[in-house]
Amino acid sequence: MAEERSPSNSNNIEMNLTAYGDSKVTQVGQINAAEVKIIVDRIEPVLERLQQISQPESPGVLKGGNPNKSLAYWQGRKTEIAQIQQWLTDKNTFLIGIEGIGGTGKSMLAAKTYDENEGFPKRFWADVSYGAGFSDLARQVLSEFGFPVPEQEAQLVDALVKCLQSGQYLLIIDNLESLLQPDRQWGSQFYSDFFKAWVECGGNSKVIVTTRERPELKGFEWLPLKGLQVAEGIALLTALGIRGDLGDFVELVDGHPLLLKLVADLLKEESREDPDLRRLADLGLGNLRQLLTDPKVIGQHRRRENVGMVLVLDASFDRLSELQKALLLNISVYRGTVDSAAAVAVLPGSSETGIERELRNLVKRSLLLEKLNGKRRFEFQPVVLEYARYMLYKAGNQTEAHQRAINYYLLNVKPAPWQTKEDIKEYLEIFYHWYQLENYDTAFDIFIKCDNFLTFQGYYTILVDFCVQLREAWKKTGEKETWKYGFVLNELGNASQCLGQYEQAINYHQQSLEIKKKIGDRNGEVDSLGNLGNCYNSLTDYPRAINYYEQSWLIAKEINDRNGESNSLNNLGNAYTSLEDYSNGIDHYEQSLLIKMELGDRNGESNCLNNLGVVYRILEQYQQAIEYFQRSLHIQSELGESKMGERRVEANAWLNLGGALVSANRESDALGAYRNARELYQAMELEKEVKLCNNAIERLSKPKTPVVSRRGFWVWLHRLWRWVCSWFRQ
Repeated sequence: MAEERSPSNSNNIEMNLTAYGDSKVTQVGQINAAEVKIIVDRIEPVLERLQQISQPESPGVLKGGNPNKSLAYWQGRKTEIAQIQQWLTDKNTFLIGIEGIGGTGKSMLAAKTYDENEGFPKRFWADVSYGAGFSDLARQVLSEFGFPVPEQEAQLVDALVKCLQSGQYLLIIDNLESLLQPDRQWGSQFYSDFFKAWVECGGNSKVIVTTRERPELKGFEWLPLKGLQVAEGIALLTALGIRGDLGDFVELVDGHPLLLKLVADLLKEESREDPDLRRLADLGLGNLRQLLTDPKVIGQHRRRENVGMVLVLDASFDRLSELQKALLLNISVYRGTVDSAAAVAVLPGSSETGIERELRNLVKRSLLLEKLNGKRRFEFQPVVLEYARYMLYKAGNQTEAHQRAINYYLLNVKPAPWQTKEDIKEYLEIFYHWYQLENYDTAFDIFIKCDNFLTFQGYYTILVDFCVQLREAWKKTGEKETWKYGFVLNELGNASQCLGQYEQAINYHQQSLEIKKKIGDRNGEVDSLGNLGNCYNSLTDYPRAINYYEQSWLIAKEINDRNGESNSLNNLGNAYTSLEDYSNGIDHYEQSLLIKMELGDRNGESNCLNNLGVVYRILEQYQQAIEYFQRSLHIQSELGESKMGERRVEANAWLNLGGALVSANRESDALGAYRNARELYQAMELEKEVKLCNNAIERLSKPKTPVVSRRGFWVWLHRLWRWVCSWFRQ
């Protein structure tokens, strides 16, 4: 059972609430300049939050698939719908933007467009309000539209553009402002690259975005969305059961849809017998007209709709029970949707059934939205979320709420090994909450838990998001000369290299190397020098790569870092092999192999054997190559259930063995090797490698036509001639 409602809010100005019966919008007396200033000072911090671009909360969560938005009270927007329909049929329009302040109905207009445009055979809705990475969006869209997902993250932009070019699809990206920095620049370069590429290439597909702020990007057709027209606002309030001078009120709030809905739901909950606008005076909103028309309140930069929103949210919040207030504020620390179990976690001592009932009561007041998808889940309107988070901050309860959220996720983490990003979603949320608490060292520890998995799975943009946040945080706190800061720079370099951004990767590794030299981290120097060598190796600058590898090897020897020695020797083997200096390549691989065997690093041993097999196959010494590949696979079989990186080593060994067996004319054995490789690559969702295996299997499975060599032909002809001569003699 809900608690009794609190009769007043200490933040509100006490007024004599005696309604004028004939007034258009109830106005109770006049408040003086001092009282106006108190109100302005109180609402100003909330208004600043509403008018700013939210910082990307990445690594974020993508809510994709379809809008799941109720259009039960839809009214009007005929002009706007007609404009969007015109753009959707225009062959020269590829990007459509719906722009407006929070609560104007941008998402609802996009949802109606999504629902009513069946001319697009496939549609996808992507809500990026929590800073979702481009990688997640591209992967989900490609999968939904039936297109292969490339292994390399750097290929996702091109893959998504080609996907949209190939058919007539509709992609809607909701809450785009969450991907922008305060200067309206992109938080993620991949989004910028995608939009630029799509504008340049275009096709029959359409991309629609909703946003509070326009990005610095050309090629959009923009629809600035205002409030509802007076007749449309009257129709909405009437449909919601509200009485009174509806037209005057719609004009007063500029037809702002969310504000109209909040006022209507507040009246229906608090004055069920008589939901008339005159009752606003009884709810602390008797001076709404004066405040929304007073130049001291609106000022030069405050929008009337935002001022009205804060005043109405204040009144709505004031009428909640203490339990409902605590519930609304505490669940605001979460990202995305929450269920009753998550809500109970931040509000202990309550029953899950009771909490779900109160969550549904908050839905009735339009303070939350309800999602029904197997299980009841709830989420905030973006404007209400900013309000709730400010109120939680003001109450000083942020730390406790975030800590409880962390404990909730810790109870639900999935143990390794993980297969998909979904398996580590709890860790992503735990990182977010520690980061919000400014406990960056603990956030770093959570990042380390996911680091290898994200690397092997190819989620490089998520790695970049993690690292950039930590780097910026430590720069602000002045903690730039620590091994953790150097490690983060190193990971940024590795991720940038995997994304094909080699110059940027070199810059990160150079910064990391300088820090490690300053703090005397010799093992870190070995890693950074090796990574610089890897970058130059990727740029085919092999002499410079060898120089860095040799520096790395010498330091590793000096400090007796046997694993570092082995890795440096293996890297030198790669560089010399690329230079076609095979004897040097073999020599370094063999030295690396001996150290791996000494250390008992079975997976490293397997990798060295595989590299040796590759060189001997190049040298056409196929039997020796086959033996190395088989030894590598034997180790993998001994290791048993492998982690992602080890599975990749095993898959590569099977693929290489298949090639060597073909070269040795053992094609039936090669067929089995390729099938084993394909099975492993399929499990890792590596489409390029799967295709490679399929091509090899198809080629080997075709029936062979006997081919007679030139020498064989003359031998056969000579034998035929001898037989003919013998026959004549007889």
